[in-house]
Amino acid sequence: MTVDHVYQLATVIFEHLRVDKPITQQLIRYGKKEDTPLPVASNEMISERQAYELAFNTLKYQDLLEDVVIDSCFHTSQQIAEDSLPLLMVMLYDFQDRKFLARERLKGEGEESLLEVQRMEGCLYRCKTKLAASLARCRVKQDLVSISCLLSDQVRTKQRRARTLPLYAWVNTFQSSVDEVCEVLHSWCVCEVGGVSTLEGCVYCHDPLGPDMLVFPAQLITLLQNCHLTKKHTLNIQDRSVCLAACALRPLLSKDSDVLVVGSFSALTLAHIAVQASACSARVLVCGGEHSPTQREQMQKVLAQMDIKNVRVLSEDFRGLDQSDSRFQRLKVILILPQCSSSALHDPVETLLSEHGDCDLLQDLSKGEGSVSQNRIHALMTRQTQYLTHALSFPKVQAVVYCTRSVYPEENELLVKRVLEKAVTHHKLLPYKLSGPVLSEGSGSEVGRDTTRETFFKVEPSEHTNGCFIALLAREADPVKVESVQDVLARAAAKGLLGGILTDQSHAPKKGRQRKTLPQVPTDQSLGASSQEIPSLPEPGTQNGGDPGNSNKPSTLLEDEEGEHEREEEGSEKEEGDNEIEGEEKEVKGKVKGVKKKKQLKKHHKKPHGNFKNLKPRVNHSTKRQTNKPAHQTRRHKGQTKPRTKPSPSLMPIPVDLSYPGTPATQSLTPDPLTLIAQQPTAYLGPAKVKLTL
Repeated sequence: MTVDHVYQLATVIFEHLRVDKPITQQLIRYGKKEDTPLPVASNEMISERQAYELAFNTLKYQDLLEDVVIDSCFHTSQQIAEDSLPLLMVMLYDFQDRKFLARERLKGEGEESLLEVQRMEGCLYRCKTKLAASLARCRVKQDLVSISCLLSDQVRTKQRRARTLPLYAWVNTFQSSVDEVCEVLHSWCVCEVGGVSTLEGCVYCHDPLGPDMLVFPAQLITLLQNCHLTKKHTLNIQDRSVCLAACALRPLLSKDSDVLVVGSFSALTLAHIAVQASACSARVLVCGGEHSPTQREQMQKVLAQMDIKNVRVLSEDFRGLDQSDSRFQRLKVILILPQCSSSALHDPVETLLSEHGDCDLLQDLSKGEGSVSQNRIHALMTRQTQYLTHALSFPKVQAVVYCTRSVYPEENELLVKRVLEKAVTHHKLLPYKLSGPVLSEGSGSEVGRDTTRETFFKVEPSEHTNGCFIALLAREADPVKVESVQDVLARAAAKGLLGGILTDQSHAPKKGRQRKTLPQVPTDQSLGASSQEIPSLPEPGTQNGGDPGNSNKPSTLLEDEEGEHEREEEGSEKEEGDNEIEGEEKEVKGKVKGVKKKKQLKKHHKKPHGNFKNLKPRVNHSTKRQTNKPAHQTRRHKGQTKPRTKPSPSLMPIPVDLSYPGTPATQSLTPDPLTLIAQQPTAYLGPAKVKLTL
C-alpha cells in the first residue's frame, strides 16, 4: 500500500469518526456524512495502522486545522469541494508535521498514485507559506509554545509517554527457553540490567510479574522487528496489559483441564495462553462466533506457524453456550477479555487494532481521559456484565479471570462486585469469592503496581507501562460453615462411598433412659478421737462407699458382685429398665416402713447413756445380698418364712455415742455390730480389710 492509499484510508477513518458540530459552531461545512463501517486492519499491514494513527491525530487537532484553513482562505481560494474537506484535514496535519516540506516519493510509487491525492498535495505545496503563517498566528493568538499545548493535559501526557514507552515481549517457551533467548541477546551485545528504570541503550531486563517476559527500550524496535527471533515467533512483542492476563492463568491451570477464552483478543494473545496451558497438558477453547472469518483465519495461521495444537475453536458465541454441554466437562478456568474503554492505554490505536477492540472509541479518546461518553460506557458495561454473569453459571468451572484495560471503576471493581452479589450458586456448589492476585510479587514502584488494593490486581498507567485491571473469582469454602469430620464421614457413608469401612451403627448400644439412682441413706460420720474408721457400706445403686460412679475407692466382695450385676443389666432393653425403676421405688418404700418399725421397737428398750441426736442408723429389711434385682424378684410372699442367715452389719443399727467419744456406749438389747465384726470379721465381711473406728 502506497502513501496515497494511506491518505485515502485515513480520510475514510476520519470521516467516520469526526463529530458534526452544531450549525452555529461550524467553521467549515463538510459534506454529508455516510455511515460507512471502519476498515478492518490486520496485524501484518503496517500501512493500515499508519492510516489509523494519522486519522486519530487529525481528530486531536481538528479545531486547530479548521482555524488554519479559514484564516488562510485555502478552501475558497483553491475551490476545495465539501466532499474533499476530510482529505484536506488529513493531508494538512501530515504537511505541518513535516514542517511544510515536500514529501519524497519512493521509486515506482508514481504508477499507483491517486489523482485526487496528487491534486490536493500540489495545492498544499503551492500555499505552504500562507498555511505556515496562519498556523503561527493561531499559536500566537492562543499563546501556544507548540501545537501539542492545545491538547488536554491527559492527552498530552499520554502522547508524551507513548513515544518512550518500553517494549514488552514474551518468550515462546514451546520453542525455546528464556535463558536461550538471553544468550542470543548477549551475542548481539544486548546486556541485561536490573530494572525498567535503567533501560537505556542496548539493554534489556526481566519483567518481575511475568517469568517469560522481557523488557526492552523503545529505540530497539527496529532491531527486534527485523531479527529472526521475532520472525519465527520465538520472541513476540506485545503490550504488557495483555501479557499479564495470560500470565495470571498459569497458577490456575491443572493437568488435563480446559480453559475457555472469551472476548476480544489477537492471535498472539491466544498463542501466549496456549503456551501457558501446554506446560500442564491443558487445552484452550475459543468462542469463534465473536470473531470475523478474517480474524479466525489469522488465528489458525499464527498457531500453525508456532506449531501449537492444543487450541480448539468453537463456532458458537459465548453467551449462547450451554453449561451442561459435554464439551465443557473438563472446563476449569474461564478468561474474559471483553471490549473496554481502553482508557488506561497511552497509545490506544496500537492495542485496539491488534486486540480487535472497538475503534469507535478513538473519537472519545482523542479528547481526553474523562471524555468517554456515558452512553458508550453503559453499552460496554452491558456486554461485560453478560460475559461475567454467564461465566459464573458453569458448574465445572473453579475460577474466572476478568481483565480490562480501563481506569473506570464502572468497568472494573464496581462491575465485578455487582455481578458477584447477584450471582446465583447451586446449593451443592461452593460460591465464588474474590481472590487475591495470582501474579508473582515485584517492585510495585517500577512497574506501576497499585499495592494498596489487595483484592484486585491493578496496574496504574505510568511512564513504564500501560494500565490494566485483573480480577480473580474462585470457588472457596465459607470459613464460618466448616463441616466436622463426623459430618463428612456420615455424608460419604450415606452415598455409599466408603464401601463398608465404617462399622454398622445398628450394633451400637441403644440410647434409652438412664437408670434412676436411689436416694442415698446418709453415712456415719467419722469419730473425732478415734484412730480407726467405720466403713460406709454400699447402698443400692452406688459403688464403693456410697459415692456413685467412684471406682477409685476399695470395694468388698459384696460390692464386686453388685457391680457385676449392674454391668450385666446395663445392656437390657428400655422396657426392662422401666420395670427395674418401678421395683426399686417399691423397695425404697418398704425400707421406709422398716425404719418406722425399728423406731417403735426402740421405745421398749432401755435407752443407753449418751446423746443419740446425731445418730443416723442404716436400715435395710432385705436379708439377701444387696443387688439391683427388681422388687418382684426379692419380695417375700405372705406366709413365707424368712430364711435364717447371718445378719449383715449393714442391716443393723449401730448405736454409738457421737457426742462423747470418750464415754463407752451403753449396751442395747441387740448385739453390738461392731463387736460382732471385730470378733468374726471373716464371717461378716470376708477377706476384705476394714478399718474400724471406735
